[in-house]
Amino acid sequence: MNKIINPFIEQGTITKKNYFEGWYFKQVNQELDKTISFIFGYSTNPKNPHSFIQVIKTHPLQTSYISFPLESFKSVRDGYQIEKCFFSLNKLEIHIEDDSIQCHGSLNFSNQLELSSHNPYMPNIMGPFTYIPNMECNHGVVSMSHSVNGNLTINDEVWNFKQDKGYIEKDWGTSFPKRYIWIQGNHFSDNTTSFMLSIAHIPFLGFSFEGLIAQLNTNKRSYRFATYTGSYKSQLIKNNHGFILIIKRGFYRLIVDVIMDDRIDLVSPKNGLMQNTIKEGLGGNVKLSLYHFNHLILEDTSTNCGIEIEGY
Repeated sequence: MNKIINPFIEQGTITKKNYFEGWYFKQVNQELDKTISFIFGYSTNPKNPHSFIQVIKTHPLQTSYISFPLESFKSVRDGYQIEKCFFSLNKLEIHIEDDSIQCHGSLNFSNQLELSSHNPYMPNIMGPFTYIPNMECNHGVVSMSHSVNGNLTINDEVWNFKQDKGYIEKDWGTSFPKRYIWIQGNHFSDNTTSFMLSIAHIPFLGFSFEGLIAQLNTNKRSYRFATYTGSYKSQLIKNNHGFILIIKRGFYRLIVDVIMDDRIDLVSPKNGLMQNTIKEGLGGNVKLSLYHFNHLILEDTSTNCGIEIEGY
């Protein structure tokens, strides 16, 4: 049960065949002109078993994928280590010397905002689906928002973080869904607001369905929109600048207006093999409009959003 309610804990092992597990750390500085994400984890497909660190940064938009031997991934006290790099709930230490990127430094995390509900029906963001074994892809939200302090030197440029914002999540299983939408933002005008959403094609017992998980936290309350709470995607409207999602749950209606920026390739898993690519942007805008009946109860926009849309 401890693993279920604490998705930061390793859910599998490096001995599990055709399996991947990846942790995602995103950081944005106060000036909102620099964003960097670190994805670390491992892939156990026999064709290319390895651990990895993937870096995506802005200004300029750049991505780097650095492979390490599988056994370089180690679970250590309070976190995980890949050679000279360390990742935990409270700290990140990075030391990478690669042809594509040189990155050194450390960041400290505090005031983590975890999900508000931990009960047997909703032990984590996946709700009751978390109890289903061998799901193609599982998702965990570790921190919706937290403070980031520290310094990174990236390709000889110093990036300073002082009471800036971060986000942590993770995925594990065999493959990313063949069709999905992922959105994350915590840079709204109300700095207590944070938001994440994932809609995905989910194969299940020879059939498939469209699953939805979303969390909206405000200074007054939190809202969970998910398949297991009776929520569903009412509409997806693509346009020249991105797309609009309309989510419904009972008398609530959430309109998610997405403006996408430039995106870049990230490596993603298929049958535990890191061979596919997806596209992610780190600087999009997301406007949320939440209605109860037809009464607007929240409207706000986040900059510096992580956005992925594949197969839609």
